[in-house]
Amino acid sequence: MWQISAGLGLALALTLGGFKLYYDKKEAETKAFYIQLEQSIQNQKTLEGTIESQNEDLQRTLANHELVVGQIERLSKENMAAQNEVINIKKSFAKHDLNMLSIRKPKLIERIINRGTGDVLNDLKTITNPNQFDEVSTPSLTSSG
Repeated sequence: MWQISAGLGLALALTLGGFKLYYDKKEAETKAFYIQLEQSIQNQKTLEGTIESQNEDLQRTLANHELVVGQIERLSKENMAAQNEVINIKKSFAKHDLNMLSIRKPKLIERIINRGTGDVLNDLKTITNPNQFDEVSTPSLTSSG
């Protein structure tokens, strides 16, 4: 009988040992899964932060793009206006043959050029005047007596 008890005791010890090994293995797997879960949660948070940052950068880039497109459109319109003005000036000069006019009426051309040069010189004096931004002082009314 003691052999049966010893056999059952040995079987019980082996079963408890096997259960302990199984339990430790499952605990280690559970701990590894928990660590993986925590790491996945941290990665998810990092990913969400990165996506949010990239979305903000994208919004700023789109806003800058709209600003640049607006400036390009404005410059294109100004360029078209300048080209139209050049075309009008070219047409105006094409209507008047200054070579023939200067040969026929040199005094007229000389007078026109001298008047224009004088106007330009007056404008140049005005815009290069170093005192143009000085405050004008008003004379004080003091009685001398």
